Amino acid sequence: MRIAIDGTAASGKGTLSDNLSKELKLPRLDTGLLYRKLAFMYIKSSKFISTQNTIDNSILKSILNDFDLNNLEPDTLKLDLYGNFASRIGKLDFVRKKLKIIQIEFVENMIKKKGGCILDGRDIGTEILPNADFKFYIDAPIEIRAKRRFKQFYSTNKSIELKNILLDLEKRDISDKSRKNSPLTLSEDSILINTEFLNSHQVLKKALYYIKKNK
Repeated sequence: MRIAIDGTAASGKGTLSDNLSKELKLPRLDTGLLYRKLAFMYIKSSKFISTQNTIDNSILKSILNDFDLNNLEPDTLKLDLYGNFASRIGKLDFVRKKLKIIQIEFVENMIKKKGGCILDGRDIGTEILPNADFKFYIDAPIEIRAKRRFKQFYSTNKSIELKNILLDLEKRDISDKSRKNSPLTLSEDSILINTEFLNSHQVLKKALYYIKKNK
C-alpha cells in the first residue's frame, strides 16, 4: 500500500503520517526533512548569512552527490532557519530532481521489503507517488496553523512571537504554491481533510475510514 500525504506547513500532515505509519505498520518518510537536511548541510558548509540572497549552486550540487537518508533528525531540522531556507532551495530544478530520485528509490525499496510506505510532503501525490493507492491533502486556516506552531515552540523559546510565525507561514505558503517546479496543489484525486476543528486522533480516524472503505 502506497500512501501520499501533502499539505501546508503546520497543518498536521506529519502527525497523520506518523500515526498512520504506526497504525498500518508501514515505513514512513517525512520528505520535508530531506530539504531541511540539505539546507542544514549547506548552511554549515558555506558559513551562510541569513540576509544573503544568493545561493552557491556548486556547493549544493557537491552536497547532493553524497546525500542520503541518514541523520534526518527532526529536533534539529525543524528549526525555522532550515525550514525557510529549505523552501528557497526547493525551487531549484536540480535539487528537486535529485531528491525525487532518492524518494522514489525509498518507495521501491519499501514496497519490496515492507509491502508499502507512507510519504508526506508537498508534491507527493503529484510527483513522487502519482499512482498512490491513497492520497490525502491536509490543510487548515493559516491562523490556526500559526497558533499550533507557536504552542509547539513556545516551551523551548519564550522569545518567539505569534505574528512572526504567521508571517513565516504566509511566506512559506506563497513559496510552496507559486514555485514553477512541483508546486503544492490539491490534486483532483486527493482526499481533502481540513484539520481546523479536529485533533490528531480524529484526523487519523477520518483517514483510516477512507482507507478501509476503499481498500
